[in-house]
Order: sequence, then C-alpha cells, then structure tokens
Amino acid sequence: MRILVVEDEPILLRQLTRRVQEALPEAEIVAFDNAEDAIAALPSGVINISFLDIAIGTVTGVDLARCVKTAYPRCDIVFTTGYSEYAHKAFELGASDYLMKPVTVEKIEHALSQLRHTTLKENMGKGLFIRCFGDFEVYYDGEPVVSFTKRSKELLAYLVYKAGVLCPVTEICNVIFRNSSDSYIRVAKKDLIKTLSDIGEEDILIKGWGVLGIDREKVQCDYFDYLDGKPGALNLYHGVYMSQYDWAYGNSLSKPGN
Repeated sequence: MRILVVEDEPILLRQLTRRVQEALPEAEIVAFDNAEDAIAALPSGVINISFLDIAIGTVTGVDLARCVKTAYPRCDIVFTTGYSEYAHKAFELGASDYLMKPVTVEKIEHALSQLRHTTLKENMGKGLFIRCFGDFEVYYDGEPVVSFTKRSKELLAYLVYKAGVLCPVTEICNVIFRNSSDSYIRVAKKDLIKTLSDIGEEDILIKGWGVLGIDREKVQCDYFDYLDGKPGALNLYHGVYMSQYDWAYGNSLSKPGN
C-alpha cells in the first residue's frame, strides 16, 4: 500500500507522517511539504490513500485532491485541516474523511475505517465481505473476488440491495437486463452460483420457483450493518452507494427493497 502525505508545515508533516506510519506500519509513505512536488511525483506509482492538508499555498488541498483523483480515481482522500468550512467541498469531491487538527493516531485509525475504495484486510475478517458504499465489491478472506462475470456481479448487487426480499425473476430481468429474455438471467444465475460455490459461499443465496434472494444473516456487509444501526456503520455512508449501477442512483437507504 502506498500513501501520500502533504502538509506545508515541516513539523506537522513529520508528525503526520509518523502517525500514519504508526497506524499502517507496513505502508510505503511519500511525504511532501508542497502541492507542486506532490503533483510532479504522481506518475511514479499508484497512490492508495492521500492525507492532504487544505491550506498548502497557491494550490489548495482540494485542488491537489482533484489531481490525485484524476491520476488515480480509486485513491481515498483524507483531508487534515484546521478549517471546518472546507468540509462541504471535501465531501463533494468524495473524500473518505475530514480530520480536524491536531491529527492523532486515533483520528487516523477512524479515517481508515471510513475508506471508500481501499480495503484493509484486518477490518474485514475471514470469509465473505460485501461492500456497497462507494463501488460494489465482494471480498473473501480480505481479497477481492475477481471471478464474477459482469452480469453475475450485478445480479448479486441487486439481491444485496433488496436486503433479503425475494425478487421475482421478471423484476430482475426488467431492472438489470432491460426486459431482455430470461435466458440472460439463467446464465448470470449459473455464473453467480459457480463463483460463490468455488469459495464455499453458495448458501447465501435463497433460491425458489421464479424468485431469488440473499440470506442477510450469512453475509458480512456494510449496507446490512447500516440498516441494522450497528455502531460506526452510519459513518461509513457518505452518499455514494453501489456507484457503478445506474439503477441504484437515488435509492433511499432507509427503504431497502422499495
């Protein structure tokens, strides 16, 4: 994992770098005291997480974040600042967190729990983990499951969105396959079952005559934790939900299955 740290006060830069390293001891950290050098270094390697001060000279932290996101769209941005008035702009940009100075190790660890794109294995535990906030992604034992076909992954996403409600096959065809023949869903269902079976998780599916669903009790999922009101889960949602699927846009998280 590679982390960018930018802070224009040398003492604060050393402190922030040290505290990020304490929170993530195995990470590679690249640190700069100005935005221009940070931008020049972007092509040298992928950045997974950026900790950016807001006030760093003529190029603001928000401007720098835009450059980072252009180079690495899946980079998580965490702002560190003494100015609360920039919070709205930060979250409009898709920031994972906004830390007020002084930045402590505890604040950094909290920010790491809010990441939209970067997944820390130790936060997911063993077995199947499904993330809905940000992009929809599926992990097993901390590693992304990459064997889904495009349609089988979207089928699973829709079943997760329905949160245990049994979905008629006709509804799924209308939403995902745009009223196409049910042969499309048969293939997607077969591929989904195979992928889940390969990791020993096929039993999360509820299969009935003409319906499909998911067993919420057998899945670790940020969305389900949110629905259940689990401590800390509400902080994980910043308005971005299954971002790659247009049918998820505008859906209210307070009304699953509607």
